[in-house]
Amino acid sequence: MDVTQPKYSVFRAVKDFIKFCLAHIELTLVCVLIAIAALQYYLRPQSQSLSEILSSGELRVLIADEPDSQYVFNRQHYGFEYELIAAFADYLGVELSLEVVPYGELFTLLDSGAGDVAIGGILDSPFVRRVSTPSISWFQAQTTVVYKRGTKRPKRIEDLAGEEVLTSARYYDIEQLAVLNLVDDHRPEYTLLSAVNKGNERFALSTNYRALNAKHYLPNLNRSFILPDLLDVVWALPKRYDEPLLVRLNGFLQDSLDKKLPQSLADDYFRTPTRLSTYDALAIHRNIDNVLPQFEYAFRKAGRRANIDWQLVAAMAYQESRWSNDARSPTGVRGVMQLTTETAEFLGIDDRMDMSQSIDAAAIYLKQLRARLPKKINEPERTWFAVGAYNVGFKHILAAYKKARAEGLDNTQWSVVSTLLPDLYDEPFNRGVQAQSYVERVQIFTDILRFYDIHQRQDSVLEQGVLAQTADN
Repeated sequence: MDVTQPKYSVFRAVKDFIKFCLAHIELTLVCVLIAIAALQYYLRPQSQSLSEILSSGELRVLIADEPDSQYVFNRQHYGFEYELIAAFADYLGVELSLEVVPYGELFTLLDSGAGDVAIGGILDSPFVRRVSTPSISWFQAQTTVVYKRGTKRPKRIEDLAGEEVLTSARYYDIEQLAVLNLVDDHRPEYTLLSAVNKGNERFALSTNYRALNAKHYLPNLNRSFILPDLLDVVWALPKRYDEPLLVRLNGFLQDSLDKKLPQSLADDYFRTPTRLSTYDALAIHRNIDNVLPQFEYAFRKAGRRANIDWQLVAAMAYQESRWSNDARSPTGVRGVMQLTTETAEFLGIDDRMDMSQSIDAAAIYLKQLRARLPKKINEPERTWFAVGAYNVGFKHILAAYKKARAEGLDNTQWSVVSTLLPDLYDEPFNRGVQAQSYVERVQIFTDILRFYDIHQRQDSVLEQGVLAQTADN
């Protein structure tokens, strides 16, 4: 056997290839350049590098469309994770560019280069590590199984033997949850929670803090037992990430943990007691289904004219009259917005019982009150001061604002100034107590209406006027 033959054939092939390349030098150079470009493209970070972010002055963030992560009020973002990512953007000295997307699209969009960071209730798991690069854990969550109020409560894992527990994408591939009979469901988590709330599904898995938050919007939702294992909440960078960006991100998160900022935000957003009774919560949901469609066109129109959220106008109307245009109080206020004769005359209303006039005027009046407040009060506090003034009168709110300043308190925060209202003039002031309750309930009702509008609305049940108004927007 001629053992040199294979070597000779390889040598001839290489020699022929070199001759071909020399004979077609331009084609060869083009092919080399294409190969280099393809290699660079494959090896590049899928997001901007830290230097590119600093140079562009923009941090692009993908955030899950869920109210515990972020929500919009008066065209500004707020929320548990939004506050933290906004602090990170400030830390970098850049603008925050936010794209709100369904949780199920987070990692696909991150992989495509649509964002530099993905956030929104991401739980660390083998799946998350396969499709992205997680940050350090900045918060820890427990999980719970939710069920409908009035049905039998599972008290332990054994009570769910043979029962299917629906779960959304974020719980996929987490070993600690293998003790449950989990069934992957394609629907978003808040859709699953809504289905349990309505009795269409029996059980669903959720994090404890999300279930607490959802109870605010879904009054029939109850938590069962809490699973003992803690799960890590993380943020995600693309699989091909920029090392300096990850280092800077983890450094910021660790510093935030040292300052207890995540826990402080969680306390602010999830542990504030809701003073709305189950009866009141069920009542507003019934009225949303049965009464709101008659008024929503007017609320939207008024909100657009006054440049405020229509849900806020609707919440104030609900607190005033439970959306009844025939409402009348012993003090003489009338109509859906319960306007006094003096206020109606001031706003140029000739008929307080004219629903459209009354709602328009109330929205414009709220806008005027907001404009009169001291400039140092920022949103969303500015709106709550204005809502308080709508209820108790501007002069009393201004008096409380000045009293807070005299006492060395933070007079830009409604939660601080409102505590002075019950004894504003160094004696019991019942109208101040009423204003406290009024603003708190309007806040809750606004939140419920916002959640309904985004997560629960069924367009087919709306009246034609509302559909036309939605199309106008």
